[in-house]
Amino acid sequence: MTATTALRAEHEIILSVIACLRAACAAAVGEGRFDAETFRRGIDFIRGYADGWHHAKEEDLLFPALEKAGMPRHGGPVGVMLREHEIGRMHVRAMADAIDAAESGDAAGRSRVVENALGYADLLEAHIAKEDGILFAMADRILPEDEQRRLEVAYRSAVPAGATAATGDELEGLAAGLCERWGLDPDETRSRPMVGGCHQL
Repeated sequence: MTATTALRAEHEIILSVIACLRAACAAAVGEGRFDAETFRRGIDFIRGYADGWHHAKEEDLLFPALEKAGMPRHGGPVGVMLREHEIGRMHVRAMADAIDAAESGDAAGRSRVVENALGYADLLEAHIAKEDGILFAMADRILPEDEQRRLEVAYRSAVPAGATAATGDELEGLAAGLCERWGLDPDETRSRPMVGGCHQL
């Protein structure tokens, strides 16, 4: 098992929630049905799991290991990934800021939620494809075996402040519940790796 195996598995869970957000956006735009509960749960999942657990493992553990192995932080793939994490957070903040007005029926608020949910979805789908198809493959090549093992152990103990191991299970259950709410099969939301060289990062 490589240091990126667990991160790839988490990507699939994140993609399942993104698929649910896309379904909620389609319902809001095409049917005029704004499912505030899905957007609220989506925000909670992104903040608690995609950012609080997954991105934290990348930023605090994997990326520093890659830098130590010779991959530059600035002007390289790691810098691009960090910037995309920040853009994702901006989309989520915009969704959260508008959700109350949107739920009360405010048209501008609903448009803002949908626009930023789709912006986040577009960003993360491309981001995950780049990580799975390029960055993680590079990591698997350049990280020594002992460092791979160290990261595996560190991932298992990487629990965000104020959370417990059970919190991760609850957030994964939230993802499963959203898929059930929208009649989606999580296995059909899997990422499609990008092709090409690291210049795409």
